[in-house]
Amino acid sequence: MSKSVFIQTDKKKRLSLDVIGQLEEDLEQNPLDYGKWNRLIKQVLIKDKEEQVRSVYDKYLNIFKFDGNQWCNYINYELSRDELDRVENLFQKCFSITDSVELCRLYVAYVRRVKDVRIGGEKARGTIIQAFEFAIDKVGLDLLSGQLWNDYIEFLKDWTPTATWEQQQKVDLIRKVYKKYLVIPSETLETAWTQYTKWENEVNPATATKFISEKSAEFMLARSWNTEWNNVTERSLERSIHEGGIIGLNAKQNEKQLTYWLNWVELEKKNILELKDSNQVEKRITYVYKQSTFALPFISELWFKFSKYLLFSNEEANLSKCIELLSEGLKLNPRSLIISFQLSELFEKENSFDRAKEIYTKLVDVLINDHKLVSGEIELINGSTTASTNGNNDVNMEDSSVTPEPTITLNINNNKNNNDDDDDDDDEISNSASANIVQLSEGDKVKLKDLNKTREELESSITLAYVKYMTASKRASGIEGARKVFKQAKKFKNIGYQLFVENALLEHYTDHKKIAVRILELAMKTYGTHGPFLTAYLNYLINLNDVDNIRILIQTADTNLSKELSSLNDELQNPDLIQYKKDLIVIEIEKKKRYLRTLLKSYISYASTYLSLDVAQSFAKKYEQNFPDDDPIDLFTDRYKLNNDNLIKQFELNTETEESQDHEPSRKKRRLSRSTNESADVNDNNKTDDSNAHRNSIFNNGGEAAEEKSFVGPTIRSLLQVLPNSSYFVPERVFKSDKLVKLFANLPNID
Repeated sequence: MSKSVFIQTDKKKRLSLDVIGQLEEDLEQNPLDYGKWNRLIKQVLIKDKEEQVRSVYDKYLNIFKFDGNQWCNYINYELSRDELDRVENLFQKCFSITDSVELCRLYVAYVRRVKDVRIGGEKARGTIIQAFEFAIDKVGLDLLSGQLWNDYIEFLKDWTPTATWEQQQKVDLIRKVYKKYLVIPSETLETAWTQYTKWENEVNPATATKFISEKSAEFMLARSWNTEWNNVTERSLERSIHEGGIIGLNAKQNEKQLTYWLNWVELEKKNILELKDSNQVEKRITYVYKQSTFALPFISELWFKFSKYLLFSNEEANLSKCIELLSEGLKLNPRSLIISFQLSELFEKENSFDRAKEIYTKLVDVLINDHKLVSGEIELINGSTTASTNGNNDVNMEDSSVTPEPTITLNINNNKNNNDDDDDDDDEISNSASANIVQLSEGDKVKLKDLNKTREELESSITLAYVKYMTASKRASGIEGARKVFKQAKKFKNIGYQLFVENALLEHYTDHKKIAVRILELAMKTYGTHGPFLTAYLNYLINLNDVDNIRILIQTADTNLSKELSSLNDELQNPDLIQYKKDLIVIEIEKKKRYLRTLLKSYISYASTYLSLDVAQSFAKKYEQNFPDDDPIDLFTDRYKLNNDNLIKQFELNTETEESQDHEPSRKKRRLSRSTNESADVNDNNKTDDSNAHRNSIFNNGGEAAEEKSFVGPTIRSLLQVLPNSSYFVPERVFKSDKLVKLFANLPNID
């Protein structure tokens, strides 16, 4: 892939003083960078060019629509210029989008400014009361709404009636507001209660006790709620917008905040306030969910859970709300699989597959573009390393369009990495590579490791997105729709093997079994040495009981893997090979061996059950020839399992039961060690891993007398325990025995 795809070398660099221009340029590339938007807003406010300020605010609030603080700042900017028409328009826009206490207080202040009671009289007072009621209805249940309630009460108290009936109306209005206020949890609840009781006693001591007692029980519930809320949020919940999600930027802090918000939701569901109106309970829960997405907009889990709550409450009534909600969430999280898949399903429910298709297409496009960018950065780092290796042709440069099972190169982790059992190996590869590239700085080593991990995740995500797009197309348009997506997905050269397997199964279950087999045969050209694919292919053929194709697959896989193992071993003997690459090759060799073991064992088990013992035994002999150090008991008892339980090993031999495909099989030497070391601590040997058991059997001289075992002392014994696995010592050039002898000779005599 050309580096020019990722670096715009012909673009003129901006002057370092052009901060606004640089920020605008950066935001064109990444419009979801919340931090840079805030810096840009500050800079344009300093410049104070009206049209520029408005343009930046409009662009920002088109993305972060829910940011009440910036809506307030924008409105105050226009108020400072007496642009009242613009202020009216901004209020109309923001109130349909967001709920903010400060925004509502600003609105009431604006109404009081344009409807002055001293000039407008009772009509103006009525308008202001309507504004307060609107604000209270919108955000009055918010924990932060106490000051808004206080503003309302103080406004009513400042009223000086001229008639007796107006005086009574004033008292009734204030009492009505207090009654609403004192049953809603807020930060000012205790103070408000004190002020209320004092006010009632000032108005009429004779009736004060009656009115106070009517509200005291509900007030106590609200106060208890406050205590519980402080406990579940540890008094640390933050309402401001948090940049980043639970992975990457601010991850630890954001995850803590996520926990607090979800705890708050659960608190509302308990209905500690004992609200009898279920609509009020739902309103409170919905409000908290909405506020959580405002504070943590880049955490997709919240958007998903909010939508699921709405659907659970009333799917038919809330379906369109959920679509609108998730659409907003997807704008802020365009790479989110969970939001994309949930939203596409809702569109399917509405029989709008074209809109669902658009969701899948956008998701794939975003992920592929990210993949190109990450691959470009990896290429640049690898390119600089290659340039410094003195023209060594053995160090192979690759672009992102690699085959699924490449030879090991500087561009590590390009083998297919979708959700199979190779994650631990891949981590070892990344760690080994980044630790041994001597030409790279420490920063570049870390960056290379992170980039490779990111690219792996992107390739897996792209594969998943295409697979689900394909199955959704099958539901909507039949098998022809699925085939179109399959054809499109194949063009991505790093697509995972799962695409072919899933497509083959779609064909299989639409009674196109021959096409399914042809698809898997096609995949063999690309994934012919990829263990997880070969296993999936074998399982499919076993389910079909396709004996001939099973035999062909096993023979082909054996040939392909054996050739690659031979090639890797030959490459390992290259004297000019750099150390980190040797480590990669050793790990790759072990992985290929594990694939081959798994395939042969599966076929032997199948043959012994459904074909004949002759076939099973002939392949068992082949297995033993390929892996002479493996314990023959493992291979034999593997054919005599009950479901997946190896009862022979578990009950009769008292050894480990189920061994994962990820782990090395037991060795003959380990079995011999156990059988000849009965007088020693057999249980201790069983508790160690295979490599340690093997080393112990050599170290303990096969279980000789205790005095013969202890001749080396505890220091060297501890050293031997932490030596690398024996598989690292097979190739001559990896293990330097002379250096180990020198190491032992120079050890201080601790014993």
